[in-house]
Amino acid sequence: MRVLVSLFLIGISSVLYSQSDPQFYTDSKVRTRRFAISTYSQPMVLFRRIGADLNGNRPEVNNSFRTGPNLDIGFSIDFNIRPLRVGIGLGHSWVNYSVVEDEPLYSTDGIIRTSASYISLPFRAGLITPLNDLVNLEVWPQVIYRQAISFEKDWLIDMAPNYRDIIWSAGINIGSSITLSEYLKWTIMGIMDYGFNDFEEPSGDGISELPIFIGLRTGIRLSI
Repeated sequence: MRVLVSLFLIGISSVLYSQSDPQFYTDSKVRTRRFAISTYSQPMVLFRRIGADLNGNRPEVNNSFRTGPNLDIGFSIDFNIRPLRVGIGLGHSWVNYSVVEDEPLYSTDGIIRTSASYISLPFRAGLITPLNDLVNLEVWPQVIYRQAISFEKDWLIDMAPNYRDIIWSAGINIGSSITLSEYLKWTIMGIMDYGFNDFEEPSGDGISELPIFIGLRTGIRLSI
């Protein structure tokens, strides 16, 4: 009986010891993932930057700007062409903001609310640096093309808003990916996106309001 117990303990010890030993692989045994499909959800807050004229001067405005709930959801396909990852995506953006009038002219409560939606095409390139076996640090600069689907204002006048059909922006995503399995990763990143165009066509006062999005991006990535 003692012999059987001793052999059992020796077997258990050998298994535990073998599992605790580090395992080493040659490059030929490590599979390279050539591309990945990612889904993402991106809640954001919106700020505005008053554009400067040709002389570098920024006009003063007599209203205040408020962000509403803004969201971008979609998916992207990324290709591994070491050392870079490059990708393209397809998404849907919902943009909401309001302007508080200094002297109410176009609204009953002095607030003009704007709601818009866009089809978005992000083009991006990234660098991924492993921090340990589970966590990677990721940096993704990107350029986004947005095509307007709808654009509405809740003002009192009977006039369609004069908005831009196409908006270009550029920004960066910085964050981490966390390994869930051999094929799946959870991504979470901070984002900043700077618009090159105003959402609306310039009015007679010549003031240009450039959008700036700041938010959080999270999603799941499937590597193949």
